[in-house]
Amino acid sequence: MNVPQDHSLIPSIHACIVKGETPFIIGSGDNLWDFTYVTNVADAHVLALENLLSTRTVAGHAVLITNGQPVTFRDFCVATWAAFGHFPSYNIAIPAAVAWSAGLAAECMTWFAATPSTLSRGSVKDALGCRYADGSKARTLLGYRPRVDLGEGIRRSYEV
Repeated sequence: MNVPQDHSLIPSIHACIVKGETPFIIGSGDNLWDFTYVTNVADAHVLALENLLSTRTVAGHAVLITNGQPVTFRDFCVATWAAFGHFPSYNIAIPAAVAWSAGLAAECMTWFAATPSTLSRGSVKDALGCRYADGSKARTLLGYRPRVDLGEGIRRSYEV
């Protein structure tokens, strides 16, 4: 999830408003992501350090930190756009293969025109990908609970 000073996630999702790209759903639109607000990650690191300095029950474990609120990437984008007062008035589903080809074409046009684009094969890959994991080990071993939920994280990111 976006954090203050982030120049990647929220700005690129916002750029879709300006470019009129918000109606487009790439692929099925049901791929899940679990965005994690930066202060939640910092809290988990503090808990891990405290654990390693005391009981050491987390030593040797890979622990994934998540907000524990997986949502579809599309729903995250829609919620982010809503924070900016934008609501797509219609939806158009774009098959993954078509989007991938359009991403390649946009990259070529960007290269020739030397102008930035929100569409690329990378952005298509991100829009199609699943990005969430089981964070139960952080809850069990560290007592981690996210303090900033998804909606609040979007609100804070919007303010920046």
